[in-house]
Amino acid sequence: MDLHHLRHAIALADERNFSRAAARLGMAQAPLSQSIQRLENSLGVRLFERGRGGTRLTAAGEAFVGEARVAVAAADRAKNLAQAAAERRAVVRIGLVSLALWGPIPSLLKTANEAGIAIRLVELGTDDQLALLAKGELDVALVSPPFAAPPRLRTFELAAEELMAALPASDVGDDKPIGIAQLAPRLILFPRSQGPVLYDAILALFHSRGLSPSVVHEASRMPTILTLVAAGLGAALVPAGVSRHMPVPGVAFRRLAEARAAPNWPLALVHLPLPSKGDAAELIRRWRRRPPGIG
Repeated sequence: MDLHHLRHAIALADERNFSRAAARLGMAQAPLSQSIQRLENSLGVRLFERGRGGTRLTAAGEAFVGEARVAVAAADRAKNLAQAAAERRAVVRIGLVSLALWGPIPSLLKTANEAGIAIRLVELGTDDQLALLAKGELDVALVSPPFAAPPRLRTFELAAEELMAALPASDVGDDKPIGIAQLAPRLILFPRSQGPVLYDAILALFHSRGLSPSVVHEASRMPTILTLVAAGLGAALVPAGVSRHMPVPGVAFRRLAEARAAPNWPLALVHLPLPSKGDAAELIRRWRRRPPGIG
């Protein structure tokens, strides 16, 4: 049993069809079938049930493929970390969601600059960042919890942000808090895949008030969301940090009348175990020692 066998089993579990799994792996169907058969023989158990409706995992297969995913991710991460070390790449790769730009990122940048540590920022959704962390293609990630955590993930919870309403300025006359009923007819949201728990909590807030919001647009990045609002195409819920640091002509930010019942927008710094003498670990140590409010 080697990594090839594990990758073959994972592909077949995902595709539930030998032909599609073989195409995904870039190989012919017959060698894939032989590989799965050799794997099952070496384990002494059946991993897959074959039938006219496709291929499905047995109970033994479910147990095996779950661990196979962990093993393959760990192997990919080990390879990428080893190659990075061999190339002497002294760049700390930091993933971030949009919210982090107005929270910890300025402080991290200042800490890195003072320590002479080079960094590269990659703006991605939470799930994409976690996938790259698992592969060793990111060193540190700033993400929006909660999420399904990879094994051995280390998490440092940061302060959650209050939700604010972002509306076309022409729709707002004074500084009073806005009721969510004003947002419900044309709501702009991030895709649910980027934060299913927060997404569902936002919709639940509307439903608890007897409202059925109409999501007229979805956008992954905060600048896009605010541009849609400025164009008068809808209203959005955004973290308070955005309202403080990202003024956009044509957009008015207001507190929610239902602020106490509204969910907060959370943020966390996460990473997998890092070499203790590496730049990424040093950056995190220095940054966490930094006094609050400095930088």
